[in-house]
Amino acid sequence: MKLSTVYCPGCNHKVRLTMTAQHRAGQANLPEGGDVVCLDFGEGCSEGACPLTGRPGLVMGVRLAKSHLPHEARTLIAHCDACGDVAEMEVLDRTHAVCSICESTNEYVIVPVDETHSIAVTRG
Repeated sequence: MKLSTVYCPGCNHKVRLTMTAQHRAGQANLPEGGDVVCLDFGEGCSEGACPLTGRPGLVMGVRLAKSHLPHEARTLIAHCDACGDVAEMEVLDRTHAVCSICESTNEYVIVPVDETHSIAVTRG
């Protein structure tokens, strides 16, 4: 995996970028080549467009979650509306998370149970 370090004007610091593997020729309707993945995707990145790629910030978070590249991520455990399992999900922003089992994106809300506990509930 080749890493590039570039300055991100959105984060106001240097970030690490890499490319996913190229798709095999004739594979579904996928474009040739891989996708840019930012290994430093953070909480502030999900709003607006990524200044480095022009893609929506949420897309960059989904790319990182589905890439299976090593990175630090916030997770939660919730019922996945797509596969039906209770799974660990990688948090993308305040309302979206990616299922670790089927890699689908789920919308969720955090519901307080008491003063110190809360649960994540997916909205399907």
